[in-house]
Amino acid sequence: MLKCLGVLRETTNSPNHEQDDELILRAVGEELQKLGAQVRIIEPRLLSEIDPSDWDVVIPMCENYPAMRMIQSWSGPMVINTMDAVLNCYRVNMTPLMEVCPGIHPRTEIRNLRGLPGAKPAFCGEHGVWLKRGDVHNTCDHDVVYVGKWEDCAAVKEDFESREITSVVIQEHIEGDLIKFYGVGPMKWFDWFYHKGDKAAKYPFSVKQLEQYAAKVADAVGLEVYGGDAIVTPAGRIYVIDINSWPSFARVRNTVKTHIAKHVFDRAAKKAAIKEKVK
Repeated sequence: MLKCLGVLRETTNSPNHEQDDELILRAVGEELQKLGAQVRIIEPRLLSEIDPSDWDVVIPMCENYPAMRMIQSWSGPMVINTMDAVLNCYRVNMTPLMEVCPGIHPRTEIRNLRGLPGAKPAFCGEHGVWLKRGDVHNTCDHDVVYVGKWEDCAAVKEDFESREITSVVIQEHIEGDLIKFYGVGPMKWFDWFYHKGDKAAKYPFSVKQLEQYAAKVADAVGLEVYGGDAIVTPAGRIYVIDINSWPSFARVRNTVKTHIAKHVFDRAAKKAAIKEKVK
């Protein structure tokens, strides 16, 4: 029997989504049980009590560094998403990896916070730029800030410094519709929606291309279960501006839960078959 351990996300890393994050993990766990797996779901604080040799698969939504480091040290179970992939979603790690996605990811620059404002990036034109904390994704609504004028960076720097943020990612502003997307695989299941449908211009674009671009970025960072943000320009050009591990999938929970569970189950079965073949 396949044994799966799910690890909940810390509430500090689920601003306004605490319940949704827990619901998707438990829903996937229920689907895995239907497939014949044994499932246990725990809070990150209980990780120290876990013997990794008891588990075939670990499904971690946790994001605090000590919990991630502990799971990263386990050599036995398969982990979806791996801790390396989650750490790759830190923007300072993601930005260099996006070199394999030219034309998909907006122009981006990493700086030590002490270097702000400093010289204005070449891509900081009339449309301004976005300043994003360099480590984890949003923990509050001012971790990602739009700056219309470069000199306004000083106020953002002051706020970041007050919260002990040490690095900043500067990203060009792309005019267009903001889209949220979800994926599994990559390229096994995909869905998307407008962030603010009532305000979106709804420029025509290729959904298949959006799926392929999201998959390429997911591959670059190593994600299997992911969500992110994209911009569609008036000309229909697509930019993937961000990606992250294990979103809450709140809008599509009842649909995606079966796809995630099947992906996890199939990956585990494939690993078991390979191990048996090696014997």
